[in-house]
Amino acid sequence: MAKAQSTAKSESIQKNDNSTVLGKFSFNQEEKVAYAILACLILLVILIRSKFYNIPFERDEGAYSYYGKLLLEGKIPYKDFYEQKFPGIFYFFATIVAIFGDTVKGMHMGFMYVNIITMIFLFMASKRMFSPLAAVVTATTFAIVSMCPNLSGYTVQGEHAVAFFVSIGIFLYTYTLTHPGWKTYLAMGLAMGCAFMTKTSGMFLVLWGGFVIISDFTFSGKKKPIKELIIHASIYSVGVFIVIGFTFMLIMMKGSFNEMLFWTYEIPKKYVNKIPWSDGKKYFEYMYNSITAEYKFFWYHALFALAAFFLKNITWRQKFFALTLIFFSGITIVPGYYFYGHYWIQILPGLSILAGMTFFVVNDTLKNRFNLKSKSIPYVYLGLFLVFSLSHLNKMKDYYFNPNYERILRTVYGNNPFPEAMGIANWINANTKPEDGMVVMGSEPELYFYTKKKCPSRHAYFAAIVDNVPEHKQWQREFVSDVEKAKPKYFIFFNHQISLFVQPNTDQYVFEWYNKYITENYNLIGLVDMVDGYTSTYVWREQLNNYKPQAQNRVYIYERKS
Repeated sequence: MAKAQSTAKSESIQKNDNSTVLGKFSFNQEEKVAYAILACLILLVILIRSKFYNIPFERDEGAYSYYGKLLLEGKIPYKDFYEQKFPGIFYFFATIVAIFGDTVKGMHMGFMYVNIITMIFLFMASKRMFSPLAAVVTATTFAIVSMCPNLSGYTVQGEHAVAFFVSIGIFLYTYTLTHPGWKTYLAMGLAMGCAFMTKTSGMFLVLWGGFVIISDFTFSGKKKPIKELIIHASIYSVGVFIVIGFTFMLIMMKGSFNEMLFWTYEIPKKYVNKIPWSDGKKYFEYMYNSITAEYKFFWYHALFALAAFFLKNITWRQKFFALTLIFFSGITIVPGYYFYGHYWIQILPGLSILAGMTFFVVNDTLKNRFNLKSKSIPYVYLGLFLVFSLSHLNKMKDYYFNPNYERILRTVYGNNPFPEAMGIANWINANTKPEDGMVVMGSEPELYFYTKKKCPSRHAYFAAIVDNVPEHKQWQREFVSDVEKAKPKYFIFFNHQISLFVQPNTDQYVFEWYNKYITENYNLIGLVDMVDGYTSTYVWREQLNNYKPQAQNRVYIYERKS
């Protein structure tokens, strides 16, 4: 092992005059410039993301935040609440809630720091694999593209957590090139295991970690015993399985292991072939075009690095590091053929590393193939890249520096009632007592997080009980029983097709119950009229007497009769 470490430390992956030898750290001119720009990027991210502190959640953000809070209160995952994800996502969101508070601002602030730390790890990885200035390109690409509205960059989606853990794993891999000890491989496995336990799609990045360890052994240029590969791959695997085992053990201790298997395996497998590839292809093309529309420069610049595969002067280690990373990252958005915008967040670490590789490849080619050895060339290239980046920021300055929350939500999510959920919550918070109960009939669990009120049932995500699965009839009756026992003071009904998300051939029992239960026990005190293309109209109490609803999509707010 000592011989292997000595050999690895003697290698130099970086090829330009201003870069440093791997394993050594000194502040030369290039590094000073790189760290100075990184500091400016951090300030830029804080400036922009702080503008989004109070933007309303969409329903997934609301669900994860609400479940994280319930976990901190001692509730049992998959029994008291559930989601078709492994429990890592509950613990991640619980950590953010614990540190930054159970408010919209707190959650956005927490994820801002998650984003910044992700950017720093990617910077350090690119610096080790390529050069300090290439690391600036990597960090800049991630900082800007990760705020793209159509991939939910401003949100607190779980995919940001996947990118966070993957960035740590990527950095640790580059660290193994100079410190190939068992601790580094173990830590890399732990990071990738956390990505997998946060979102199931993280499994593909776990596979990338194993693949790149094998490719590094194969293309290291040094003859090594196969035993070394087996040891490194085994230790990495142990790290992954430690996270999986520890997480599963926590759930077993809470007595909900079988329930976890049901929600994370039995239910998701029903959706595997739900969307045919012909439709999935259309979804992919639509999302790709909308995500890259204002970010083409960053995507095309990064993807130009694919040409490096045909260059002899770029090492196989560097090629496989970047090209396999973008390949495995890209696979994360494929399962199910949904291609939702927030899935694409998982591609960004690979895309950003690829951008750094483009910078490195172009400069290396100019230097070694075209004999342009001027030390100013990398700085000219970086200057042009930053000019294009600033031009992009200026072009979208209204979005970045003066965001209109409702316009952004309408552009990204259409007529989903996300601004309305926040408006209703503001009224609830201003006009009710903390002890007043509330239930929401509609898939808007964010309301429970906004109001700090608990759903009287474990079915806070209403869409599950109107889904076409055999258990949905039982779940409807369970929901009804829970509500009748709790007798919540406020009842909120989203008469909105997307929010209710009723699937074909499902039981209508819960709606028949609703019509009777509301008539007998509640009075209408509020209405939100969602006219397409216009700001919704909020009508409260006495105003209802003379108001005639105009929209098909409406939200009804009821108060229990005295």
